[in-house]
Amino acid sequence: MSQELRRQYGTIKSPWPDYAVYSFPDATRVSPAEQRPLMDAMNNIIAVNWQATEPHWTPAASPFDRKFSLILVYGASGLVAFSVYRKLRIAGQPAIYRSGTEVLPVHQGRGLYGFFTTEILRSSGGAASDDGRIFYGWRTRNPIVWAANARICEKVTPSLLSGVEDDTLRAACVEMCALLYPGKLLEMPGMIMRGAYGHIKHHRQTYHGAASQVDEAMQRIIPNSADALFSVGRVRV
Repeated sequence: MSQELRRQYGTIKSPWPDYAVYSFPDATRVSPAEQRPLMDAMNNIIAVNWQATEPHWTPAASPFDRKFSLILVYGASGLVAFSVYRKLRIAGQPAIYRSGTEVLPVHQGRGLYGFFTTEILRSSGGAASDDGRIFYGWRTRNPIVWAANARICEKVTPSLLSGVEDDTLRAACVEMCALLYPGKLLEMPGMIMRGAYGHIKHHRQTYHGAASQVDEAMQRIIPNSADALFSVGRVRV
């Protein structure tokens, strides 16, 4: 991270003494000279967490587009975690989409995913609807990620745990998916995106608590490792 960007953005206050955190509400503010090394570092983390056959982020599908926002976490070894997200309008209301979050295994278990979530929601607090809520979307086949995101939602679709679906959320899910992935089929009513992860394969692990229930549901609904669930919930910010 260059001195210029450090001076301009400084750091988000880090709960950890050994991490520095940088926030870019407009991802284009990462300078062109720094974009390629940073993209490589992001892809390297993905390649550790997934079985990747090709880079996830590329110049043609860049995380440094104006539509994205970034939060980066650096340790002594360099980039150790990142989160990419988008701010949207869905059904005329504010929304957040988690485009991708990865944490190196050695740094997992320290609360970084929850930290990213808190910072992203904090950045959206001023844009909440009159009732203080926003739509909150994500796509994954990782049971831990699905459970962590569903836990902060008042309601979510698809409802893997409660089995109670919400028509407003279903409509928001369809609209958000069409906006983010035009031309891609969203299979109803399970909100399944077939072949979403053809280039990367999730490393399965032992799951506990709600994540184990989500894993059972995913193995039943999307047994193919290339398929993903597209989910939307309502979150109070």
